[in-house]
Amino acid sequence: MSVLNNERGNATFYLLWLLGIVALIFVITINIVKVYIVKEQANLSVEQAALAATAVLLEKTDYAVKEFESSSPESAAQMMLDRKSISQLIEEKKAEYMNSGKDEATAYIKAANEILPSRLVLYPTLKSAFRTSLGASEAEISSIVAPEVQEIISQNNANADDTTIEFSTEKWRIEIKSTATFESIADNKYISYFLRDIPQKGYGPVLEYIESVYAGSLIL
Repeated sequence: MSVLNNERGNATFYLLWLLGIVALIFVITINIVKVYIVKEQANLSVEQAALAATAVLLEKTDYAVKEFESSSPESAAQMMLDRKSISQLIEEKKAEYMNSGKDEATAYIKAANEILPSRLVLYPTLKSAFRTSLGASEAEISSIVAPEVQEIISQNNANADDTTIEFSTEKWRIEIKSTATFESIADNKYISYFLRDIPQKGYGPVLEYIESVYAGSLIL
């Protein structure tokens, strides 16, 4: 009889040990899943923020072009040379890209990258209008888009205080860095190698024409 009691005790101990292992594996698995969810959340946040920031720069681009056309004496010379305004040239090229299957924003960017560089070289007042609209430095460009970026970051529950905005003068695009915080359902004893603040970086599309805006000057 004592042998049977010992076997039952061993079985109970083994069952408790097995349940503990299963519980530990469950906790680790859940935390791993949460890490990947938070990573995707952070990635989505910075990608959306970069696109929102780019949209602001496109609005500034449209404003600069219209300011040139409405107030610069050079716009008359441009009209004589091109037979159309810069706005019209961009819209026509944009329509071509949209007809080929591009979305409206991508089509506008491609059109601007094609139409604007040569005109920015030819017409100093057009370049001046862009510098007034976009800012005279990399820091000013970043500050212009900052409110939109921070709003998107906050809406997606990423860390606004841990967000940096940069306009790359190598790639000529907006680059956003931010993090989202991973909160373990345990005490991190077994998953301490995971980062609690998961970093991600998002990039806007390349705005090649902006290089011509600042040609001959150094962006600091």
